[in-house]
Amino acid sequence: MLIKELGEFNLIKRLSAGLKPTREGIIAGIGDDAAALASPEGKLLIVTTDMLVEDVHFRLKTAKPFEIGWKSMAANISDIAAMGGEPTYAFVSIGFTRQTKVEFADELYAGMKEIADIYSVDIVGGDTVSAPQIVINISLLGEVEPENLIRRSGAKIGDALLVTGDLGGADAGLAILENNLELNDTKKHLMPIPRVKEARILAKSGYVTSMIDISDGLASEVNHICEMSGTGAHVHKKDIPLSDNVRQVAKYTNRNPYDFALYGGEDYELLFTCQPDKVLFLTEEIFKKTGTKLTVVGKIHAASLSVTIEDDSSKITPLYPRGYDHFANSNINKTS
Repeated sequence: MLIKELGEFNLIKRLSAGLKPTREGIIAGIGDDAAALASPEGKLLIVTTDMLVEDVHFRLKTAKPFEIGWKSMAANISDIAAMGGEPTYAFVSIGFTRQTKVEFADELYAGMKEIADIYSVDIVGGDTVSAPQIVINISLLGEVEPENLIRRSGAKIGDALLVTGDLGGADAGLAILENNLELNDTKKHLMPIPRVKEARILAKSGYVTSMIDISDGLASEVNHICEMSGTGAHVHKKDIPLSDNVRQVAKYTNRNPYDFALYGGEDYELLFTCQPDKVLFLTEEIFKKTGTKLTVVGKIHAASLSVTIEDDSSKITPLYPRGYDHFANSNINKTS
């Protein structure tokens, strides 16, 4: 069997099946957005890593080196946020081609440093090597109080499903670039904003039962939470928040606007669950302290009811995880 036939997530399951912890203190490992490790100071150490490859995650003809650097760091910061934590130290390893200009490397690191400074992340190490194409790998450490650690596996039947901000903007930005549309709203694709402050408020509230960042599309992330929590979920398509830009891009490209949100990915918003009676409090609290809107997009129910979505005509169909898979044939292109 080829890796592409197995698929990315099944490959991860296969490779991690035989791994057993050799040390105490591993609170969360493979299966969540990041690992959580106990530290002597009483906080949990959070560890995540992400790799970006030229012509898979970015294209040099449509993304500036500053934007590539920003995005590579943002993806990792978002993983730390999804666990309720704060990012601390980054290790950056990059493979450059022999033809890469020094100015390119300077701008790439400038993008990383700018967003790192915003979130008080120290870049403390890494490596550089020669490679046939540009490859960026960042390992990021973070920390979180044990009582504030949020995982994917805590959703309860009856919980509300909520998202921060609006969805689909990253994939819409990609469509603008790939189709040379006369629109210029590509920032969410090229320079996403991780929701660290929002995640910290949610985690400290004590009302959030599970959380994940939306890196592979809403459909995939809902399924991840349900798989880890042993539940099902029902999503109302009409409630998924879309920006005017997403709707406009959908019109230009003759696509369903909701597909950008459900299957496009790389929005780096948060998807989380909480008790229905806490929705109003969290919505008001997040907006008051950050200006970010929360939207209820569905509800958690029994696993036997699976994961479903209801359209405008009240038709209910299964919601399958059709986001980007590195080893499967996917019609969703995540390059920029």
